[in-house]
Amino acid sequence: MAMYVCEFEFVTDEDGWILCWPFWPGRVDGTQGEGFDDAVEMAADWMRGMLLDYLARGEVIPKFPMGNAPRRGGGIVTLAVQASIEDVPAVTAKEAAGLLGVSNARVSQMCKARQLDSWTVGRTRMVSLESIELRLAEERKAGRPRRELVEA
Repeated sequence: MAMYVCEFEFVTDEDGWILCWPFWPGRVDGTQGEGFDDAVEMAADWMRGMLLDYLARGEVIPKFPMGNAPRRGGGIVTLAVQASIEDVPAVTAKEAAGLLGVSNARVSQMCKARQLDSWTVGRTRMVSLESIELRLAEERKAGRPRRELVEA
């Protein structure tokens, strides 16, 4: 399990909420809390969720810049979170096939096409529950997808 450290800027808004923006490359969103303790907990949860998303998709986790100066007039808080691929809620490919109502071969195709987030643990292919839920939420069309005709 790896430890990740990221700085956040905490700013109190006019309603007393603590707004939290991470110094996370490429991200402009963040989270908030009703007070400082709640804001710290929410920021740690946000960070852990982001880390698990990167791990599930097999993406490289960015390097987090340290020693940041406030951009919005707030204070800097440094958070450390542990995360590993084992923390990602997942099922085996066979279980994914059952949940999706498709064959094991189709799950394999969907994983290769990156329609499902997957990874291997030993010889077992694991599929993230979140990617299965997203797939189930999509509107399905009946029948096989049409192939695009290419003129020769």
